[in-house]
Amino acid sequence: MLVLCQLGHVASTRQLLSRMTAATLRTAVQSGAIIRLKRGTYACTHLDAVTAHAAQVGGALTCVSVLAEAGVWAGSRDDQKLVHVQVPPTYSGRPPVTRLHWESARFGMASRWRVTPLQALWQAMWCLNEENAIAAMESAIHEGFLPERQVRRLGRLAPRRLQDGIRRLVVNSGSGNETIVRLRLERYGYHVVAQGNVPGMGHEDLVVEDCVGLEVDSQRWHDGNRYTIDRDRDLHVAGFGRPVLRLRPAYVHESWQQTLAVIERIVADARRERSRRTGRVLVGYADPL
Repeated sequence: MLVLCQLGHVASTRQLLSRMTAATLRTAVQSGAIIRLKRGTYACTHLDAVTAHAAQVGGALTCVSVLAEAGVWAGSRDDQKLVHVQVPPTYSGRPPVTRLHWESARFGMASRWRVTPLQALWQAMWCLNEENAIAAMESAIHEGFLPERQVRRLGRLAPRRLQDGIRRLVVNSGSGNETIVRLRLERYGYHVVAQGNVPGMGHEDLVVEDCVGLEVDSQRWHDGNRYTIDRDRDLHVAGFGRPVLRLRPAYVHESWQQTLAVIERIVADARRERSRRTGRVLVGYADPL
């Protein structure tokens, strides 16, 4: 129904009755043109499920639920299995599959049923663990969810536990998993460059100690033609003498210690090989190492 769409897809009885008669409202509900979420609250039939859930709870969609809908890194599956809803301080319910956040007017509302991007990211920074919070901040910039200046402004208001990661924030990280791997390796003492240059072939996700490339694969970015492009680049980089290691998400989240041990070994071997062939250049390649 056009009136309901104009009101933001969710509206109260009072809002609707200011635009239509009670009889028209009853007919719209009975015919299935709009749905009654709860007493006094109605929604368009095409309203997304998470916003509808927030409206049924009586609050506004916020935190990682807003980030996930926008394609921004929103933490682990556990972080996302609940719908995050901002509610007034007087709220007393305990709705199922819901993570409640107390209402704050710090960064305002996009609508009655959804917080602004600034508010969503700010709440996520307090809700997520350190590496996922930093990944969300970098992803918000990369996906165009928020401009860099606003993300850095939020960083000044972040909890103390995030400050080390915020000091090392980069604006060109391609995915949340790339950020997490980079943060972990940097804490381990490695120098890591995000989106390391590959002459003539774009960039690698991460370059460790200027001698090993890491490609942090995910289903989202490595389907179809992307597979061929990535393998072409792997071969190209191999010609420079820089080994490439591809990491599936499971290697990052389920078997990180084993993955780290492999990275340590490959980096150590690459350092020795670089030292051994100092001054040598493979035919046809200008060795960047």
